[in-house]
Amino acid sequence: MSAGERERFSPLIALGLVLVWTRTRGPLNVLQLVFGLTYTNLSVYLRFGIRLFVETFRHDPLASVRIPSAETIETFQDAFAVRHPLLNDCWATMDGLKLYLQQSGNCEIQERYYNGWTHDHYVTSVFCFCPDGTIPIAFFNVPGSVHDSQVAEFGNIYNRLEEVYLSTGAKCCVDSAFGNVAREYLYKSCQDLLGSNAPTREERLLDLQKKRQATSARQTAEWGMRGLQSSFPRLKDRFVYEERGERRITLKMLVLIYNMRARMVGINQIRNTYMPHLNRDANNDVQF
Repeated sequence: MSAGERERFSPLIALGLVLVWTRTRGPLNVLQLVFGLTYTNLSVYLRFGIRLFVETFRHDPLASVRIPSAETIETFQDAFAVRHPLLNDCWATMDGLKLYLQQSGNCEIQERYYNGWTHDHYVTSVFCFCPDGTIPIAFFNVPGSVHDSQVAEFGNIYNRLEEVYLSTGAKCCVDSAFGNVAREYLYKSCQDLLGSNAPTREERLLDLQKKRQATSARQTAEWGMRGLQSSFPRLKDRFVYEERGERRITLKMLVLIYNMRARMVGINQIRNTYMPHLNRDANNDVQF
């Protein structure tokens, strides 16, 4: 690329390239036509732009993945209590996400990413979602053969949720896949709604109602996963297998963009359902 072409490809265009890439799928042929670059130059600028985005926004308050303050967690508990009165100390939901991965030529490596239940190759991630639609805790890019509960162990997610519980008393709602060990900082939904060990009938009925509300509340994690994938169709493509860390950096960037979008734009099903008071009338922001 000549000096003139390098000057013409400004940081703003590099940002546009990265954002357009996240909103498309398949080969880069269309992006070559839009940005007027050859495949090699486009790939280099795309990889460079992704790294710049992560370095720029990983500590930004609008994009960073961080546990909110105690006051904000209390607000989230109130938001859950409005829709699920028996879960008045719940502040977030958590679930796992599997993304398709290209097979490796090495049988031992390929086995790590193979999921025998679905007969395909994946990378596994675990995300927590708050009522405002943001992601406060995440751990991603784990081989697909690892169970969601084990991913939470590897990523120190359980310890972080326990710290929140010990400091604020807030719990996280999960499905029954997250460990058989009883953890007091988790609300577990259950398909077997009659399986209660409570000693009295009243306590068994209360446990049954909590399980039903936990099953309903856990739907927010499904909305979050859907919002993440629909916002970035590139996630639905099969990742190319590599060992240079490109996949981890890309996933980190997408999570940062998702959080920034949730905090600034507000078009999020979780937020619109649990915290509708955060929605503003756009006409009030227009200056005449």
